Amino acid sequence: MVRKSVGWFDRFVSCLSYLTAGWAGLIFCVIMYFRKKNLSFFLRYNVFQSIFISLLYFIIAGLLGLICEFLAHIPIVKIVVSFISYILNSPLFFEYSILQIVVSLFILYLSLFSLLGKCPRIYWISKIIDSAAS
Repeated sequence: MVRKSVGWFDRFVSCLSYLTAGWAGLIFCVIMYFRKKNLSFFLRYNVFQSIFISLLYFIIAGLLGLICEFLAHIPIVKIVVSFISYILNSPLFFEYSILQIVVSLFILYLSLFSLLGKCPRIYWISKIIDSAAS
């Protein structure tokens, strides 16, 4: 299968889409819809993936916060949950916590691969997006 090279503008928009949690890509998709122009597969894939990841992150963070709030009412479990929360959220490197470093490196991976013109793959999420695209 021969693939066409991805244009610089598509690379830039998809990279920006990852860095802005999907907003830049979504705005670009709306603009292109009103101009009645088709998006490349590369751009559609990356914009959809960035929006899906940001929504998934929002849902997981909300659910973990809710679960921790419920577990905080159990006396012994409250200590363990508070300790784990403290370890994960305490400043480690220039006031960035472990969670912030992991999420920032993940977004950096996604944006750099899209800037290189490759579709970044994430095991479970990419399977869902591939099944939705076909």
